Amino acid sequence: MSKPEPVEKAASEVLAGDPRASARAWLWPLVVAVAIVFALDTYLVATRPLLPFDVPVAVFVQSFPWGPVTYVFDVINFTAGYLQVAVGAAAIIVLFIWERRAGYLMAIGSVSSLLDNLIKLAMARQRPSADLVHILTPAPGYSYPSGHAVFFTWLSFMVAFSLAPHVKPRNRWILWVAAALVILLACLARVWAGDHWPSDVAGGFLLGLGWSAFVVWLPERWLPSPTWRWFRGGRRRATT
Repeated sequence: MSKPEPVEKAASEVLAGDPRASARAWLWPLVVAVAIVFALDTYLVATRPLLPFDVPVAVFVQSFPWGPVTYVFDVINFTAGYLQVAVGAAAIIVLFIWERRAGYLMAIGSVSSLLDNLIKLAMARQRPSADLVHILTPAPGYSYPSGHAVFFTWLSFMVAFSLAPHVKPRNRWILWVAAALVILLACLARVWAGDHWPSDVAGGFLLGLGWSAFVVWLPERWLPSPTWRWFRGGRRRATT
């Protein structure tokens, strides 16, 4: 069997939840690339009322026969405000109790939601209006970027990344497919409800993804390893 190419090795390390030199060599360009696309989306949103694809995509999402998937959309849309904060805090606490490394990763990942709120205030983009799309669940506040897209992106990514080292290699694809599915449904749910334009959820997804990649890129000395060895080693250093 031939040795994997560097990018394949980097991807395998990230999917395994154990990034090393190969992964970090590819992660920082990814962070920069995502940041550039996010900056472009932000600039376009700031300089024009709507992007060319906003209304057509929103109309398509709202007119598509989603069937029972709409119940999932309702649950996602219900998770907002203080409830969203509570869900994120609970995930951080539970994973921190289970494994300190996972808790650290989740806590640092949650910073993207704080960035989302700051950018919202700076952009002050109004939410979709009823004369352009059907508003199913009116939401307060500004529109760009989508807080739900940011939240579910970092939450799903960091949960999958934190749990991956403890899942058998042949089953890890299930973990990551589930994370991707949750992110996709969250983005669609916000457009379906008429609370965000597609450019809003695109910005939210990019912010959550870019920040998550940045957290994974952080040097290993700043984050514990995927096992408890770091904890035992830290205790030994503390007692010497």
